Amino acid sequence: MRKKNEFFIYTCMWVIALAVLMVLLMQNLGDARIVNYSGIVRGATQKLVKEEMSGQQDDALLLRLDQIIDNLRTGQGEFHLRRNGDKDYQDQLALLEQTWDEMKTEIHQVRRGETSPLRLYELSQRHFAQADEMVLLAEQGAERKLIRFIVSYGVVLLISVCVFTLLNRKNRRALENSIYTDNLTGILNRAGFEANAAPLLRQRPGGWYCLIELDIDDFKFLNSSYGYELGDKLLCALADALRERYHSNQLCARISADDFLILARQEPDLVDGLRSLLAKTLLQGPLLNVSEFVTFTVGAYAIPENAEVIQSVMDKANMAHKDAKLLGKSTTVWYNEKLLDKLNHENKLKNRLRRALDGGELKMYLQPKFNLSDLSFHSAEALVRWDIPGHGIVAPDDFIPLFERNGSIAEVDFCMLDKACAFIRRHMDRYGGEFSIAVNLSRVTIYQQRFYPAVLEIVDRYGLPHRCIELEITESAFNETSEVLVKKLLQLQEAGFVVTMDDFGSGYSSLNLLDTLPIQVLKLDRGFLREYGVSDRVKNVLACVTELAHALNIRVVCEGIEQSEHVAFLQEIGCDYGQGFFFSKPVPQEEFVRRYAAGKA
Repeated sequence: MRKKNEFFIYTCMWVIALAVLMVLLMQNLGDARIVNYSGIVRGATQKLVKEEMSGQQDDALLLRLDQIIDNLRTGQGEFHLRRNGDKDYQDQLALLEQTWDEMKTEIHQVRRGETSPLRLYELSQRHFAQADEMVLLAEQGAERKLIRFIVSYGVVLLISVCVFTLLNRKNRRALENSIYTDNLTGILNRAGFEANAAPLLRQRPGGWYCLIELDIDDFKFLNSSYGYELGDKLLCALADALRERYHSNQLCARISADDFLILARQEPDLVDGLRSLLAKTLLQGPLLNVSEFVTFTVGAYAIPENAEVIQSVMDKANMAHKDAKLLGKSTTVWYNEKLLDKLNHENKLKNRLRRALDGGELKMYLQPKFNLSDLSFHSAEALVRWDIPGHGIVAPDDFIPLFERNGSIAEVDFCMLDKACAFIRRHMDRYGGEFSIAVNLSRVTIYQQRFYPAVLEIVDRYGLPHRCIELEITESAFNETSEVLVKKLLQLQEAGFVVTMDDFGSGYSSLNLLDTLPIQVLKLDRGFLREYGVSDRVKNVLACVTELAHALNIRVVCEGIEQSEHVAFLQEIGCDYGQGFFFSKPVPQEEFVRRYAAGKA
């Protein structure tokens, strides 16, 4: 609508300017005709007098001069001359017309021989002088009008240019505002923050500023549970509080859905003060219902040198924020060199993964599982260890979450599946009989389009019965149960694979999932046994879960067994299988063969 209004204003301004120009041209043309016909009166009268004095009668010219003078006086006639409204011109025309009347009388007398041509000549001289003055007045009047119209046209053009400039500046400010401002909250967006923060950093001495990046924990869950309207109100309330607090050479911005940036003065307890401000904001009326559930994760960077480019500053605060997200909710992480070393180490691992896959650096360790009924050996779980030459073993917790974030974990999972299949094939060829290994799969791997055909290709390449492969899928993969996931699990089950829900109890999965998901084995998280000696409630939970799983024809495995008391309790509640350091830690393949494979045969 605003663009339509501006277009209408522009159009009106240029139409007015064009109309003024057309009027100017028509006026100038009319004045030129007046000057021209005033000159004709002057010249033609002299011609007529000469003819009359030589005895030639020219009534046609006489009539024409009458008509021209009348047209100049009245503005009406066949010559279509516009009446010149200038008073001096009209007064001079009246004098000329009076002389012309005397001349016409004298002409008729000369023709009849009643007088000599001398009187006519004298009148013609006076008429010429009057006509000459009239032409001069017509020219001067035309020049004055031309100047007025040029000035008027210039004023119109100037006004139109000014209006155009003002509207253009307004549009540019509106455009900059839309480019640099967050539409929802009205504070700066990422581009606006970068544009405004850079000059601030150049103006202040080093060590004056701190950059903070924060976000709302589980904001998607908040939106889905309480509605997007409340989520928007929360974002706007936080933005208003930040804008009111951080001004005067400080900045705040919303850079994505629930991510905020704050460029603030360094001061003691800066982050604590920020958290206190956010907590007070949550106590506002509309947000009171969710205040106890909302927490914030913070990454901060104390800028030592303000000449540092803003992109570098933002990257470091973002590094700290990402690390805080990995550590858990309501965490604060400050950027430092240790964090940079950690990120550099992670980048080296990312870059080395392909060499690790091709060079055999990823090793398969096996941890045995036992039948708890008689403590006999049952099967094993494949666990990955990364052995970097010259460096040693890299703990799985150092690289598995990293590769899950960048999607490379699928390569690791398929590598372990291949190694497990190769081990089972060698075992069957040497000892006969079947042997099963559980392989862990990340949710990232499962959701890949090539997941199911890749699993089939690897297992079938070794000619193994599908029941020899147990696929352990961590509980977090079931948090957002989708048709795609259920379909893939059904495919695996129908193909004969054993599907296990791993780490049950570590997240928020509800018990009704056990009845809806196609799984054959439930693996209890090791955290249950860590709480075993603390509360009888944990014992009751383990007993109830085991009983429910058996009622659904699901076998139960408990990991983390470290004491004989654990074994006795799990036997008491009827848990099927167990694994943990009480039996054996994960061991290399060769040691596993020596301990268990031959005995299994």
